[in-house]
Amino acid sequence: MLIEFPQLGSFSREWLEENPEQAQELLAQCKGRYPVCKCREPGLPLYIARRNRLYLARVPNSGPQHAPCCPSYEPDRSLCGLSIYSARALSDCGEGRVAVKLGVPLTIRGERAGAPVTSAQPMAAEHRFRDSVELPGLLHLLWERAGFNRWNPRMRHRRHYRQVYKYFLEAAETIQIRRYPLTRHLYVPEPYAPDQALEIEARRQRAFRELSQTASGVPLRILVFGRLRSIVETAAGPGLRLAHLPNEFVIGMPRDKLARLCHSTAFAWLDARSLHPEFQLLVLLTMQRAPHAHWQLEDLTGMVTTEEYLPVFSIEEALVVKRLVLEERHFYKPLPYDGRPTRFPNFLLTDCGEATVPLEIVAGNAADAATRRLRIAEYEANQQRYWLWDASERALPPTLLEPAA
Repeated sequence: MLIEFPQLGSFSREWLEENPEQAQELLAQCKGRYPVCKCREPGLPLYIARRNRLYLARVPNSGPQHAPCCPSYEPDRSLCGLSIYSARALSDCGEGRVAVKLGVPLTIRGERAGAPVTSAQPMAAEHRFRDSVELPGLLHLLWERAGFNRWNPRMRHRRHYRQVYKYFLEAAETIQIRRYPLTRHLYVPEPYAPDQALEIEARRQRAFRELSQTASGVPLRILVFGRLRSIVETAAGPGLRLAHLPNEFVIGMPRDKLARLCHSTAFAWLDARSLHPEFQLLVLLTMQRAPHAHWQLEDLTGMVTTEEYLPVFSIEEALVVKRLVLEERHFYKPLPYDGRPTRFPNFLLTDCGEATVPLEIVAGNAADAATRRLRIAEYEANQQRYWLWDASERALPPTLLEPAA
């Protein structure tokens, strides 16, 4: 797939990816002009933005106009969780940045350390949009901006924690909480390297000191993202251990929050303490110092992924993802943010030609199944291609639609 750079020639996206130094020089020469993506004729304009490096960005609201197989493709907002928020919750700041009104308090204002924190309540059913973003929505926003909810076969064996660390922090730089980048409040464990263990620990301690208070000394909660290593029982109650942090570092958590985490991700657990080896549990949490000096979790959300870091919300979705990856398909995973997963198709195939093909899994409770069946009826009324797996009728997913030639 070619990108046409004004007066500089045409280059494939693969070449740009495989030659990062030359690509940066090319992007720098073209800064201020509009390269053209040739995924469709006569082409769609892109612009050059900067995070930690220069990169190609789609023009706002142009995502659905790109070909489904194009990396610049983005489904219409009605097909992802962003559609549930008002302009008060999410607002475009330009240059690929977005301002977020977070529903979880980060400033500690005279509360007793360790006291439960109540985040914003769910929106009343009669309201159409949410006016703030909760932790699940923030995690999904970061995951989508990092690009980990989409897949093509070239990504196989190339997604590891080191890539998650890099792109997750780059995505956080594009999100503003009040006047500051999200990275002002966020800690992500650095990939562990045994020969740099002390240096990594020194950087962690410095980060915790800086993130836990403002420049004027006002105490703050720290946002922490990481992969769950284990759940342990301590003298003070249950706690979490995160991968790439010292094994002795335990974040204490209330037992009711642990129960909610396990309930919301129940399909991924073998027993009360062990995840199935095919799954990873990623968590985004807020924590603060407790009176006895250890770190105490205040709020959290979890997201189950496959070993390729693709999000799944049921065992049925995990089975479909495994088949999609093995059959080398291109697809997009809509994320629900702070809404219900049944609001959207389970997946969108992006390799079936000029339009995406929704994949629908009918499983779970009767209300969720009814929501999906209503959407399937719309596909049929509109003569739109779709794929269906009714898990109540067959144990394994049916054959997938063939990709375009």
